Amino acid sequence: MSPFKLNRRAMLKGALGVSVALPVLEIMLDSSGSALAQGMPLPKRYLVCFDGQSLGGDDDPLRDDYVPNAVGRNYDLKSALAPLAANNVRDEVSVVSGLSIPTAKGGAVPAAGRRDDFHVSSLSPLLSGVRSGDATAAMGPTSDQVVALAIAANTPLKSLVYRVQVGWYLTVSAPYGRDIISYKADANGKAVAIPPVVSPKAAFDAMFLNFTPPVDDAEAKKREFLLRSRRSVLDVVGASAEKLIPKLGSADKLRMTQHLDEIRDLERRIVAIPPPAAGACQKPPAPGADPAIGGPQATDVTSGSGFNINTGYSGEEERARAFCDLVYMAFACDLSRVGSLMFTMFQSHMNMYPLTGHRCDLHEIGHGGDPTSKGTLGVSKAIAWHVKHFAYLVQRFRDTPEGGGKLIDNSVLVLLHEGGHGLDTSSGKINSSHSTENMACLIAGRAGGLSPGQHVIATGKHPANVLITAMNAVGVPGNLGEVSGNIPELLM
Repeated sequence: MSPFKLNRRAMLKGALGVSVALPVLEIMLDSSGSALAQGMPLPKRYLVCFDGQSLGGDDDPLRDDYVPNAVGRNYDLKSALAPLAANNVRDEVSVVSGLSIPTAKGGAVPAAGRRDDFHVSSLSPLLSGVRSGDATAAMGPTSDQVVALAIAANTPLKSLVYRVQVGWYLTVSAPYGRDIISYKADANGKAVAIPPVVSPKAAFDAMFLNFTPPVDDAEAKKREFLLRSRRSVLDVVGASAEKLIPKLGSADKLRMTQHLDEIRDLERRIVAIPPPAAGACQKPPAPGADPAIGGPQATDVTSGSGFNINTGYSGEEERARAFCDLVYMAFACDLSRVGSLMFTMFQSHMNMYPLTGHRCDLHEIGHGGDPTSKGTLGVSKAIAWHVKHFAYLVQRFRDTPEGGGKLIDNSVLVLLHEGGHGLDTSSGKINSSHSTENMACLIAGRAGGLSPGQHVIATGKHPANVLITAMNAVGVPGNLGEVSGNIPELLM
């Protein structure tokens, strides 16, 4: 083992602000491998993911194909959760069922409840624990931002706010808040939306190139030359890496090699992803041809014979994988400790044909938009696409060494869904996808004594109780909005 110690904030430095953060290496740890050499504990990480759909289909008496029949450990995997087996992470993920968000039922909106009209009225109570108002927005700070205030410390990126679905994909309307899941409190305590990053390129550059809008043309030209002339950010920090690696022990050398390979692979894949729409100040993209971003349905057809399977999609499969890798990299390198990852928007109109074969958008799957894949089984096929990426993240966290354990030992990851399946209090329909009855979610990680790999029925509990459990696990005490208490069974 190398005799010198390396500070956790050490980075590989390059020209014009380019830097590459390092993973936790043995030379950064104390003799027991359970804390940093400076006496600080290993950091905790917190991530909230979101799927913009409900668990069941309209008029289908089958409530869902998501919630296991078995309770406790070794639970069975139905079609929506099948990717947990494909990634071999069932024992790292708990399913929490029996959840619900109360509704107004024709009267006043109850505490931590929602209006009777479904879409986006669940946003505020689901994410912030505060009852919905008239606006399409959270009425309080969301859990990720509450946690960021408590544990972000001096990390370069105080919180990651990412979205995979690029656009609304309809021309007759706008998202009106359906595209945002992260809100912070301003000086007066009012919730303020944080627009998500939808470009993996922009997220990558913010992580590795420390990009800020240039103050003059000369600086802009320097940055443009750097980005267009390089093959990889690793080329810019190569000299720094060459000096460090010979000083490392054998285990750290292997970890560093893996780390640099992961960065290069991620960068190559991001090159092939569509760029964001042009803005006032844009970083030049990495070299390589980019396919065009998919436009909306020309006549706003969301399903049926007129549905165009070639629009309303912008490579969200590749974007999802890239954003998962960016979250992983940021957490592993302690560039950030908190994040939100929105796979699809509330009432999502993203074309699902390239992903699941449905000839309709995500929202219309729950309403029988594809006659060949109607009902709850069709809905679960779309849920499984989201679960696949969540499971991939969990697998990466589980397989990454950190100190004397794994990255997942110091992390909590949650996957929320927009709704459940049951009574629609607006229309009176019994088996409706416009319902917040019979909700469920996933929680993974081992931080704070979490005991994963079980199915817990939390009848009468709110989805925010799961978020509170996750918050408490990373060391943030208290409640969330108008919801109080965690779910003790998740800690057993």
